[in-house]
Amino acid sequence: MKTVPATIVDLPALLATLEERGWATLSAVRPEAGGIIGELSRLGDILGVRTAGRGSALEEVIQPQRQSEAHSRSLSALFGLSALPFHAELSHRPRPCRYLLLGCIDTGSPSAVTVLLDWRTLGFSSEEFELLEGAPILVRCGRSSFYTTVLPSDRSFFRYDPGCLEAVDARGRAALRLVEDRLTGGAPHSHEWRPGGILIIDNWRVLHGRGPSDHGSGRRLARILIDA
Repeated sequence: MKTVPATIVDLPALLATLEERGWATLSAVRPEAGGIIGELSRLGDILGVRTAGRGSALEEVIQPQRQSEAHSRSLSALFGLSALPFHAELSHRPRPCRYLLLGCIDTGSPSAVTVLLDWRTLGFSSEEFELLEGAPILVRCGRSSFYTTVLPSDRSFFRYDPGCLEAVDARGRAALRLVEDRLTGGAPHSHEWRPGGILIIDNWRVLHGRGPSDHGSGRRLARILIDA
């Protein structure tokens, strides 16, 4: 899909691209922080209803963090400035958000890519789908922790986040090993950031991660999360 200004986005074409490959790219007309957040907000309001992230904010500016600086239950607390593994945003909630909207305020130097991988391309067999739909998994989220599976019975989304998912028996361990093995052998797309670039991810379909970064690189992305 050709990158076009967010202010003149063709909504049917945008939805068609998201349906075809699971993500879409646009460019902000106003590339400064306020302009990018405003355009993400407008796009988000078209796609659904904004929902808060871990920090309870509807609009966030995120940047690579050292382990000591990060939220205690975040991936950054586990991996710091190393590459962040593939995950689905808000996997610690009963239903992850539908869309993840990111806008580049500053690429940073050195820049760090965002990697994207459609879980439907991982080649699960019918027996493996049964395992992912049936093996019990504990989602650790403090007092809100709950038991679930990687895949719901309708396969509408893929719940995966190594920062909060924990196996509770042998089947659960097998399910998480299966996912890890397939992700390792997957063929991800690497998204290179440019100032003012916007990336819309279908979070139910496409897992995302981040390449390694340096502390103080200056990389800053605006982030808005959208429920269906």
